[in-house]
Amino acid sequence: MSIFPILEGLLLSLLLSAPAAAQDYKEVSEDDYKQMMEQAMKSGTYSQAQSQSWDARLKVVSGTVLVKTVDSEDWIKVTGEVPLESNDGVKTSADGLAEVYLDDKGVISLNRNTELEISSLDQEDSVLSLAFGSLVAKIKHFLNDKQKFQVRTPTAVCAIRGTEFAVEYSQMSKESGVGVFDEGRVAVTQSGESGPVGQEYQLEKNSEVMFNPSQKRYRSVPLSRMGRHRGVLTGVRKRLLALKGWKPRSASRRSELRALALKRKVMRKDLDDGRPALKKKPRAAVKKRAAAKAKAKRQVRPASDE
Repeated sequence: MSIFPILEGLLLSLLLSAPAAAQDYKEVSEDDYKQMMEQAMKSGTYSQAQSQSWDARLKVVSGTVLVKTVDSEDWIKVTGEVPLESNDGVKTSADGLAEVYLDDKGVISLNRNTELEISSLDQEDSVLSLAFGSLVAKIKHFLNDKQKFQVRTPTAVCAIRGTEFAVEYSQMSKESGVGVFDEGRVAVTQSGESGPVGQEYQLEKNSEVMFNPSQKRYRSVPLSRMGRHRGVLTGVRKRLLALKGWKPRSASRRSELRALALKRKVMRKDLDDGRPALKKKPRAAVKKRAAAKAKAKRQVRPASDE
């Protein structure tokens, strides 16, 4: 019997089974890939390209700094470094200074008496909303054209690419100021209640623009008033260099650190909510009784000496 028909049959069966084998191989590799990704996310070894949100951290530099989370109306005093999430609010007091770090790509310095909302940390649509006060920042140039970064005030919208810049807003005068320092550019648009309105202004390096409700026309001018923030910018540049070698923490580690930073205040708040009046009155009563006893002793001593 000839072996050629047998060989032909074997070849035909191999050809027919090849697509099924390839399909099985593809399904297995996709599962393996998903498993590898999950392990990488848990271990914190994933790269920036795999992450869709900035690893934002708040660093308290000095004084009183407060944080408000999306699920609370209370401002919480924090110290040290705190991982931030979208919709968190950060507020500095009259003696407070703080910084916000975005991966190793950006440093944002918050001046005293400043309130900032971290509206979105999505790398493709990042938004910081300045309610009042001032900030100074240095953001490295984005290599990915899909990455967008905005800083908003009640009267201005600033589109940021790699830039050194400052933004300020006064609640009293309703005026916004935007300045670009020695590198980059910022596209600034006046903003109303319904969003951006009017002309877009391209700020090149060492220029600024001020939006004041009393003005009808605006123009960019050489850096002048916003130049007073240069001293802060020097420190921001140094901090950005110090972030070199940064590695992202795992999601579980971020959650742990965040909970630890807020835990002590939450416990104190729970106690306050449980017995709001019983914490102050006993202390006041004890002080009053102690003062009365001390007064009585002072009045008795002269009589006993006689």
